[in-house]
Amino acid sequence: MDLRGYVHWSLLDNFEWVLGYGMRFGLVEVDRESFVRTAKPSAHHLGRISRAV
Repeated sequence: MDLRGYVHWSLLDNFEWVLGYGMRFGLVEVDRESFVRTAKPSAHHLGRISRAV
């Protein structure tokens, strides 16, 4: 497939006006208590794809 670019919607899980913090679609999970950030498997997968190109 000829892929010329890709933009992921959000780096961090964030607040959505309609759904609040319920949806988690960022590449990095944020613990709401400690604010610790942890890369999700999808972040590592996207990194592997990016390095392979």
